[in-house]
Amino acid sequence: MATTQARPLDSRITPVFSRPVLWRLAALTPAVLLVHGYHPFADDAGIYVAGIRKLLDPALYQIDAPFVLANTHLSVFAHLFAEALRITHLPLPWALLAAHLVSIFLYLLAGWLVARALFARQAQRWSAVLFAAACFTLPAAGTALVLMDPYVTSRSFSTPLGLFAVAAALERRWGWAALLVVFMGLMHPLMGAYAAALLVFYAVVDSGRPRAAAALAIAGVAAFGMASLALRHIPVSHAYYDAIHSNVRTFLFPSLWTWYEDIGLVVPLVLFALAALRSRKGSRIRKLCLASVLLGLSAIIAAFLFVHTSGPFLLARVQLLRSFHVLYILGTLLVGGWLADLLWQREKRRWLLFVLLSAAAGGLFAAQRATYPESAHIEWPGAAPRNPWAQAYWWVRDHTPQNAIFAADPKLVFLPGVDSQGFRATTGRSILADEKDRGVAAIVDPSIALAWAAQYDAQVGVDTMSDAERARRLRPFGVTWLLLPTDSATGFVCPYRNFAAKVCRMGE
Repeated sequence: MATTQARPLDSRITPVFSRPVLWRLAALTPAVLLVHGYHPFADDAGIYVAGIRKLLDPALYQIDAPFVLANTHLSVFAHLFAEALRITHLPLPWALLAAHLVSIFLYLLAGWLVARALFARQAQRWSAVLFAAACFTLPAAGTALVLMDPYVTSRSFSTPLGLFAVAAALERRWGWAALLVVFMGLMHPLMGAYAAALLVFYAVVDSGRPRAAAALAIAGVAAFGMASLALRHIPVSHAYYDAIHSNVRTFLFPSLWTWYEDIGLVVPLVLFALAALRSRKGSRIRKLCLASVLLGLSAIIAAFLFVHTSGPFLLARVQLLRSFHVLYILGTLLVGGWLADLLWQREKRRWLLFVLLSAAAGGLFAAQRATYPESAHIEWPGAAPRNPWAQAYWWVRDHTPQNAIFAADPKLVFLPGVDSQGFRATTGRSILADEKDRGVAAIVDPSIALAWAAQYDAQVGVDTMSDAERARRLRPFGVTWLLLPTDSATGFVCPYRNFAAKVCRMGE
């Protein structure tokens, strides 16, 4: 993949944070936003933003508080964000956009530092950063993760912190690397653990003991196997069993992955192995690629051997294959540097480098439009939403009391046309548990599975129930409002409707 020396040739004359570099990265930041879009209340952002709202106003989300607060128990992200809002008094939508732009810049800066440590030539370094920017929302195999989300979550900052840690390790600044991984773990414990594992493999390889690193990988797989044996008889409730088995969370179980998702695991490791073979012995690229192969291979073996749909489910919650997230990011940087090495030195082929970068960016732009087809590509703060369900959410936000409790189809967030827009995050109103909360119960906090199942089951079929059935099933949870498709039959008064959704007040 690359044949550069271990120490970049011009590192002494290129300051780490030179003004031209910072200005170029700052100019690239809005370009990434324009290509990959921005959806502040969609998907996982709906969970994190609701948590921020709850921390700012404890009166919100009473019946659904366990689902809203679950992530705030494991990460400092929502607490830091809420505190920043208290200090700055910024409106939440504008603060989210500012945080997203900062996270993009930090991602690019961290990518630059990794590229600077790996590549000798400026062309390679900038090609690496540009390729990583073009691949900003690239899916990481079947992990249900993209490299960087088009919205703000704890990963928006844990990911750059992980790359900063890798850059520090490449420079053998082990104290800084360890400190950065600690900060990363405070933001996102799981991703911090996998970044730490990569750095441990790299440190052992860097010390000249690749066999010891391989033995460490084998020991890790063996430890996971022993954990599987120790945990295999731990009982789980029916509610938790239902929560963890979902056709939208196949990423938890490797046996449910499709063939092309499996290829997404194999191909990166093959490329890392080829890069290691082609790189000079003792070079940073060679060591990093060897460490990446060891991490990825051990994760694959342990996951496919010991993570099953029949349990033990604690191992599924660890999501071993999400270790590929950092490997994919490092892979984009290496491929970008390799493309420059291959094409930039030949002036007649330089145009091909720009074509490839543009193709990557264009392909992921199209993928984002396909993912959020009913929403604006960039959902600017204060701009009226294009998505009809989000329009209904805006009405709810402006015309219902703060203590309103809603019910809807629990699969609504994943239905066509909704674009995964988050109800709680947009409205600041409570809604009974849905498919996103299933994931919270399955992965983050199994203790709330019973509450999830009760609320979820009460809403199943709500779009087609009679009003009497709706009242019988939903009033025990204090539901006062319904969110229904426009064609759903009801005698309740519906003060808002558009061509997709209507908001109805349940009768007394």
